[in-house]
Formats: sequence, C-alpha cells, structure tokens
Amino acid sequence: MNGHMKGLLIVVFAICALVLNFTIIDEMVMPDPCYYHNHEMSILLGLFYSSSSASGGHPEINLFNVLFTLSIGGFMGFGVYSFLVKKSD
Repeated sequence: MNGHMKGLLIVVFAICALVLNFTIIDEMVMPDPCYYHNHEMSILLGLFYSSSSASGGHPEINLFNVLFTLSIGGFMGFGVYSFLVKKSD
C-alpha cells in the first residue's frame, strides 16, 4: 500500500467521525438543548460545547470539539491503514 492510501484513509475516517459527531453523538449527548437555559453546563460539556447569545443560549459544538473529532477520526484511519499494511505483509 502506498502513501496515498494512508492519506485517503485518514481523511475519510476523519470526515466520517465528524459526520457521526454532528448527527448521532451530538443528539445523544445533548437531547434537549433548552435544558441549559436554566442549568449550568458541566466542565466536561463546557470543554466540547459553547453557549452564546447568538445561539439563543443553546450549546453548540465548538472548535475544540471539531479538532478533537477530526484527530480521533484521523488516528482511526491511520490505525486501519497500519492494520491493512501488517495484514498484507
């Protein structure tokens, strides 16, 4: 397998992780965003979500969440590539 396959797998897994984060994981973690009109977000939730007046006080995915998700997806893609390379040897 060549370097292009490694890059492709990293990018594809990173994009898939981001799509999963925005669709499924976000709905699981934040089923009712209006709950946070009257309640504080936990420290862990505050790390991955931000709440501003522009969003009406609803928590939104922040830049750290996006970068963390892309990193996890990229590492998964690299892991799959490494597994495939070892398997083909």
